[in-house]
Amino acid sequence: MEKNYEYEEDLDILYVYNNPLKERPIGNVVLDNMVIDIGENGKVLGIEIDCPSPFFNLSREQLKNLKNAQIKIIKIGKTVSVGIFLSTESREHSFQLNIPREYSEKASH
Repeated sequence: MEKNYEYEEDLDILYVYNNPLKERPIGNVVLDNMVIDIGENGKVLGIEIDCPSPFFNLSREQLKNLKNAQIKIIKIGKTVSVGIFLSTESREHSFQLNIPREYSEKASH
């Protein structure tokens, strides 16, 4: 199984891919310590998280050796719900954020 994330331990930056077709981002949305890359039709292509170790309460070693990382998107009315799921050897970690749909639509124009 191909790894769908990159972790830069020296900078403590995690990038989780949601882009099997290798589309080019046409915009992004910045929220706190996250940059969400947006593709055609508002599709979330990936999320870069700055300082994920304190954010997810994981060590840099755990982030470097994740078993799995996923992004799940649910569009509900005027909101886009973004879930980030990380699996380590011992447990799963998740974070969910809601983005008003107009942000992802603005990023894609």
